[in-house]
Formats: sequence, structure tokens, C-alpha cells
Amino acid sequence: MSALGLVTIGQAPRIDVTPDIAPLLADVTLMERGALDELDAAGIAALAPVEGERVLVSRLRDGGMARLSEPRMLPLVQAAIERVVADGAGAVLLLCTGNLPGLTAAVPLYTAEQLGRGAAAALIGDGRLGVVVPEPEQAAPIAERWRADHGLRAVVAVADPYTAPDAAFVAAGEQLRAEGVEWIFLDCIGYSERMRALVAGSGSGTVATAGPGSTGPGSTGPGSAGPGSAKPGSAKVLLARTLAARLVAETV
Repeated sequence: MSALGLVTIGQAPRIDVTPDIAPLLADVTLMERGALDELDAAGIAALAPVEGERVLVSRLRDGGMARLSEPRMLPLVQAAIERVVADGAGAVLLLCTGNLPGLTAAVPLYTAEQLGRGAAAALIGDGRLGVVVPEPEQAAPIAERWRADHGLRAVVAVADPYTAPDAAFVAAGEQLRAEGVEWIFLDCIGYSERMRALVAGSGSGTVATAGPGSTGPGSTGPGSAGPGSAKPGSAKVLLARTLAARLVAETV
């Protein structure tokens, strides 16, 4: 494979994402494209969700955040996939954990939803799951996706990766640990290693990361402890972007 296309539902480049995943794909040329790359501010604003539409969020090139209608993003994401393939990508990784059905590519197409959640579910087993999502409106549909796809009941907390202060991530971790979760999955590609560490907290016990290396005392790789092995009041914290990138690296 000559290059891997990284497609975001926002705008490329994703300077907030690639520093975490590039070390996992060190032998692969990365080509970034965004579904909103060719839209101006008015065009992006027109994609804001209306009542009843599922919500996606993504980062814009200027560092801002866009709230987007999930169903209306589909043709734009498909177009971004086709652009990066036409430019020479030999495979594509979709940088989104949202539900975007029906996307196709003339090369292998990987999604962070399938890879990140699938890997997390395999690690979690029958453990008690906590999930952090960007927007309150996403809590119910994302919890239902975990139940329908993986048979897991998810306890959900909210912290926006693009606008929330550090305290929001600390609070989300504390909320979920108070609920007795054993595993926490940060269910958006926008969550970073730094945010993962904030959710983990200083008293979180063993912390599992799929990223390169550890982020602090007590950190281990995801294979170091089996489901249900967390101490009471602790939680292993999993990051979507590095889970997905590691699995793509093993495949390509």
C-alpha cells in the first residue's frame, strides 16, 4: 500500500489527531482529507442538525467545532473518501466513531467506529462499561449502539473534546467511576491522550492505553489485564483513535 487516506468528517489536516496516531503508522504515508474541506462557513452552518437528527461533532481547520447532522454528512464523507482514493491512497481510515452506514471505497475502508469499538468490546468482555461522548444528545443513541452491536450496557458521561475545559474530563471520569465502571471508552476520535489521562485521574489504578507507551504511573498496554480485573473504584481507559490506528497498522 502506497499511502493511507485519513478522512475526517470535519476539515483536514487534523493536527489534534495525527500526533497520537502517526507513531503507530510510522511506515505508512498519511494523506488527510476532510468532508468539510470545500465548504465555507455558511455551508458548514447549513449542516447543523435539526430536532430529531443524530448529532456528529468535528474539528474545523481553525480549531473551532462544528455540530453536524449525521444523515446529511453521508454524501460529503463519501466524496472525501473518493477524493483521497483518486489522489493515490491504497486504503482509507475514517476518523469518526459515529454511525455512517453505506460508505464505500475502491480500496480497503476502515472505520474508527468498527475498529475502535470492536477492539474495546473485545477487551471489556462482560465488564461494566462507561462511555464519554461529546454532546448530551449523543448519549442515548451511542448507548443503544453499544447494546445492539456488542451486548454491553453503557453508562454515559459528557465532555466535549473541542471546547470543554480540563475539569470536565476529570469530572466525567469521577462520575463514571462512582457508577462502578471497570472500563471507560472515549467515544470520539477527537479525544486525545491528554484527555484520556485526565479522565483516568490520579487515583484510577491501572490505566490501559492502546497508544505508544504509557502516560503515567500504573499505565499498561491493553493486553496486560483481562476483563473485570480492575480494582474497586478504578477504571481502565481506552482511546478510540489509537485503538483504530493500531489495528490498521497491523493490517496494512
